[in-house]
Amino acid sequence: MGKKKEERAHALLSASSAKKWIHCPPSARLEDSLPEKESAYAEEGTLAHQICELKLQKLFTDKNMTDRTYKSRLKKLQQDSHYASEMEGFTDEYVDHVSGIAFGFPSAPFITVEKRLDYSPWAPEGFGTGDCVIIYGKELYIIDFKYGKGIPVGAEGNYQLSLYALAAYNEFGMLFPIENIHLHIVCSAAAAQLLFMVHYVTGTAFLGRTGCEACR
Repeated sequence: MGKKKEERAHALLSASSAKKWIHCPPSARLEDSLPEKESAYAEEGTLAHQICELKLQKLFTDKNMTDRTYKSRLKKLQQDSHYASEMEGFTDEYVDHVSGIAFGFPSAPFITVEKRLDYSPWAPEGFGTGDCVIIYGKELYIIDFKYGKGIPVGAEGNYQLSLYALAAYNEFGMLFPIENIHLHIVCSAAAAQLLFMVHYVTGTAFLGRTGCEACR
């Protein structure tokens, strides 16, 4: 089941703030010294991610989950004070996007959900949580779900997803002949009742550049 927000650990050199600490290393220590307060928007995002995780678990990673268990867990999440009915549509679209990729292969791919991705060889104690990682043959997919009312985020040059890809390649590169990296972002614009998707495809050579930037 999804991690409660208090259980979701965050690294000092987090992937989500990588653009900031790569270009301004002291910012990480400065922000770490400030009181941590999660906004209502962040809590909504955490809940939406938990719903996504549950739906993907039911579909892909927990074949023993019964319909009764699924409905019970979903109902519990829906009782959260930050729940909004539009979350169902947005999370369903995300699941459909993941499913479209997963079911597009000739056979079942490797899929992991809410995966801890460790890039500490390049950034001390650095890690993050990848929403969904799919690997099939030479193809590695990093799929990120973003929920909220913020500024749209692009996939090309995205430091967060690049670090996740680096960590995933480092962990699974010996098991799969990965050559192509697919970075996908499924992003809701809740205020406008819209959902859009962006993706970027590159080769493994860019992982070396990502590692070098993180080590600077």
